[in-house]
Amino acid sequence: MTEKTAEQSEYPEVRVLTRKDRKKLSELIKAFAERSGSSELTKMIPGTAKAKPEGDAEKDEGDDETAEKTYELIKTVMDGLLTWVEEDVTTWFMDLVGVKDKEAYDNLPFDIEVYIVDSLIKQKGFNNFFLRLSALYRKVRGSIG
Repeated sequence: MTEKTAEQSEYPEVRVLTRKDRKKLSELIKAFAERSGSSELTKMIPGTAKAKPEGDAEKDEGDDETAEKTYELIKTVMDGLLTWVEEDVTTWFMDLVGVKDKEAYDNLPFDIEVYIVDSLIKQKGFNNFFLRLSALYRKVRGSIG
């Protein structure tokens, strides 16, 4: 039995998201909508999602349920992105974890995408981006007919 390399046994740190990442994710979602057809994206986005102001620390009744729904929405959209625009998402994920070589990325743990998505969800502001996704979708839908 061979020993695992550090590259294979450890998850790399996911860097903090920047404005550039928000722009990249918007581009990925638009590409996803164009490639999959708007109906695929429509199925993923709840019509009643509402974003909270960033500094809003109050906990409403149902926040746990809302957080769970948001988490599931994010997972579903990210799964769709990986299906329809995998190469572009992989390039972005490689940038997020500081891996320059595709082969090195391929040698990371088999669930690296799940790890990255979970790390992104934990970052401040990321959930609100997805709660605002329905507005972005309306713009995208308008641009692709």
